[in-house]
Amino acid sequence: MSKLGFGQNNKRYGLMKLVFVLSFATLVGIALFAHFLRTSSSSSISFTYQSIASLNRAAEKPADNIVASDSQDHQKEGCEHKNGSLEGRVLSATFADLPAPELEWEQMPSAPVPRLDGYSVQIKNLFYVFVGYRNLDHVHSHVDVYNFSDNTWCDRFDTPKDMANSHLGVATDGRYVYIVSGQNGTQCRTAITTCFSLDTETRKWHRLPPLPAPRYAPATQLWRGRLHVMGGSKENRHTPGLDHWSIAVKNGKALDEWRTETPIPRGGPHRACVVVDDRLLVIGGQEGDFMAKPGSPIFKCSRRKEVYRLISLFLLDHIGF
Repeated sequence: MSKLGFGQNNKRYGLMKLVFVLSFATLVGIALFAHFLRTSSSSSISFTYQSIASLNRAAEKPADNIVASDSQDHQKEGCEHKNGSLEGRVLSATFADLPAPELEWEQMPSAPVPRLDGYSVQIKNLFYVFVGYRNLDHVHSHVDVYNFSDNTWCDRFDTPKDMANSHLGVATDGRYVYIVSGQNGTQCRTAITTCFSLDTETRKWHRLPPLPAPRYAPATQLWRGRLHVMGGSKENRHTPGLDHWSIAVKNGKALDEWRTETPIPRGGPHRACVVVDDRLLVIGGQEGDFMAKPGSPIFKCSRRKEVYRLISLFLLDHIGF
């Protein structure tokens, strides 16, 4: 019996010893963890303060000292001074304001009618504004003319009855205005292939050969004696077209037929198109557009996903002859 009691006492003592060791280890662990949290919090506060202080110092510097090259940005960002303070992030020259004269906007006389997707060209002191939507159920079929000499809307004349009312391709040589394809009618009606030229001195219209396929808002420009038409949306109004056609023109008349040129890498409507240093540039634009609702007798517009290419730029400096 005495041996049995002695054994039980040893077991009880061993268990108490184990509990004591585990409790002590737990307390030590908690103390170390608390110390770690306190140290980390202090470092974080110090880092935040130093970052704010360095940013304030950077903000107080002159603007000339803020602008730096991209390579300098990568080298300086996050680096430490010898005294341990952090240097503020500098602004890339890409985003810095360029020195230029300040331009002020001036309120001009309001247009005779509201317009959406109207197209315009300036020839000498006259500004011609073509067709466009008044709203989805009303389109214009005329041209309004603004005179910059006396700041008045001075004239209005009709367009041909079978000319498009919106989504045109437009270019001018300084006298003749070339009108290409576009949408005929309201809502999201079909595009047409008809093309015209306008003699702005006589106000007479002349019919040109129809475009090989209808397009909505193709990029259009005169280059090296030819009228170039690129991209736009295809017949369903949503699919970007990649086609590029050209036709020789002079004095508002066509000298040959449309021919196929180098396709544009990415198509779509509503793009700017200019000639710079004898090179043809196509800028920005859109991919996709509203489509006519299936089965709608009025071709009611139905929203689709559009993608805007604000920074896309394509350049063409050679074509075959």
